[in-house]
Amino acid sequence: MERVKYYSKNDLGNGLQLLQTEKVLDRYQEGQSYSNINDVLELYNVKLFLDNGLSLCSWTEKQIANYKQKIKGFGRDIVVFFREQNSIEGLLNDVDFAYYQDFWDIIESFGLLDLLTEETIESILKIDPEQIEYILHCKEIVRKYDDTLCTFLLSYPKAINLLLHTYLIIDTDFDKRKLYLPKSLSLEQKRQIVEDYLKSGKASLNVVQLIMQAKDVDGFSLTPKIKLLAKKLEPQLNVVPENAIVAFCQTGCSIQFSNEKGIPHKKAWLDGLIFNYVYSEEYLDSLYEDQLLDVFVSCFEYLDSCGLLKLCYNWHEDDILERVCTKEVKGFYPINKFFRMKNNIAVSQLAMFDAYLRRRGKSLEVIIKSYYENHFKKAYGFPSLSLNLAKDEEDFVNKNKVIASEMESVVKQFNLFVEEGEIDPELFQMSMPLPISLSKSLLWGRHKYVVWGDKCQEVFTPMKLLFSDQSLLSFVEPFKDKRYHTLFELLTHELCEEYDKYENHQRPKIDYLISQGYLIIDNGLVKLSSSPRIEILGYMYKKTEMVYYCHTPQVRAEIDVMVKEGILSYDDYLLSPQERHYINFFLNASEYSNGLQLRNKYSHGAMSCLDSEEEHKNAYYYFLMIFVIILLKMNDDMNLALWLNEAIKRGKELV
Repeated sequence: MERVKYYSKNDLGNGLQLLQTEKVLDRYQEGQSYSNINDVLELYNVKLFLDNGLSLCSWTEKQIANYKQKIKGFGRDIVVFFREQNSIEGLLNDVDFAYYQDFWDIIESFGLLDLLTEETIESILKIDPEQIEYILHCKEIVRKYDDTLCTFLLSYPKAINLLLHTYLIIDTDFDKRKLYLPKSLSLEQKRQIVEDYLKSGKASLNVVQLIMQAKDVDGFSLTPKIKLLAKKLEPQLNVVPENAIVAFCQTGCSIQFSNEKGIPHKKAWLDGLIFNYVYSEEYLDSLYEDQLLDVFVSCFEYLDSCGLLKLCYNWHEDDILERVCTKEVKGFYPINKFFRMKNNIAVSQLAMFDAYLRRRGKSLEVIIKSYYENHFKKAYGFPSLSLNLAKDEEDFVNKNKVIASEMESVVKQFNLFVEEGEIDPELFQMSMPLPISLSKSLLWGRHKYVVWGDKCQEVFTPMKLLFSDQSLLSFVEPFKDKRYHTLFELLTHELCEEYDKYENHQRPKIDYLISQGYLIIDNGLVKLSSSPRIEILGYMYKKTEMVYYCHTPQVRAEIDVMVKEGILSYDDYLLSPQERHYINFFLNASEYSNGLQLRNKYSHGAMSCLDSEEEHKNAYYYFLMIFVIILLKMNDDMNLALWLNEAIKRGKELV
């Protein structure tokens, strides 16, 4: 469609749309008449650009003032056109697909609700049932025609999709419109819609799996009977048809502990889609007992160079199909193929390492106990209480019960140490239980992590233009054949680019980044500015969180400015927000209904779903992995606090 279309204030295509907006504004004549509904709807979209403060950098202040004066007459033109029409239904038939939502928005926001009747709504939905979604974005229309819309939804085959998007599916687009369901649609009726869908014979596997694990939310919950119905239906849908053409792709990992002399302590490579790892037993044999747990950082790379856990879900690791097809669901921890792979590798590394330790006459439990009781005392003066894990000969059910309790005890001790500076055994016994994810950092009040703030959307546009592979700003002569993915990648590798090489549709985006201080023009060349904000946005785009003291004083100073602006915020817990989500996914149901819920199963005795000893053993390895992660995070936290305290004592600039 060649017409102007406003999507959102942060849309990457706004520059190109503003070029078209300029043409519409320049040819507009006050009082002109219209015969095409789409011409009128285009005026509305032009008005949205100006109302939201969007303009081309090439526009002068006088030009902007002139345009703002022009759009004052748009509302009158729009209302006059709509009121002159004989039939709303006939008018809608001529609307371009991209303008459907604008049509209903105009009726709601321009005082035209009187043009609608119950019969009109019924007629429109009978002809085009898909209009229901556009209508449900309009709160006042839904309020006025509540009963009519409720009646329609009860017989609408796709009502299940509207329910799921209203209550369960998270729209990652911050500008996505909210759906308003009729208030007269009761909880019982919503459940009936779900049940009818499951019995319709047209249920899809993805929706059924979502229903099986749906978390109760305000206004929507499913009975155990409905979830059981979905559970019984799932295996019937999860079957490959006999005549289907299936392509297999082998993936996996190979982990080896080698006794060969003189090899590197670790070696990793990718052979096709098989991850290969070789670790030197000679190197491992040289480590003291208190050093062995650090292998999970130096060899297995559980943590990155800043101490952030690398095993958490990261949307950048989605493949293209997962990005397009996967929806984020309320109460679901997002899982992609790479998340499964790297966590399978991590727990396999742990199991193989435990087998190596047993060949040395030790075990991972012994190493964990030594690390907590001895290493923390020697290195940091941490007053560890005794750690009591289950004996080796005990069954895995009991081992899991014990390790769940001891893990919580360790975290509770650490939090008490943060708050009191010591661990009083009596105070410890009297203190309330503490969820593992809520332990504070020793840097409490001194900025441990940096996360997005309430006003983070203000920097999303420049961040996407610089770091998204969808901005198309890296596709420019003479570097098109080099296939750079992002503008930042282009300007980092090529150092500079001629401004005149950018095409007309790209220049508004470049101009915007220049106006915001992210780019500069130097002798006709486009270059990255020296603003530390670029480094911050790049890191946040990839990780969504940062370790404050892992960055230079200049970057930290800019972080402080962005915190004052509300763009960023500090977070001072032992675990970062992403790490807390990860831990909760494995241990409990406090956030996610699709997690393993290991702590709940063993602490509350709900183990009926785990029948075999092998399943209990696998659960135990996950418990060990989580315990190792917690100890590594505690070690990193105490090490960072020690460094910070010593630097402050010496009056040394933090570098």
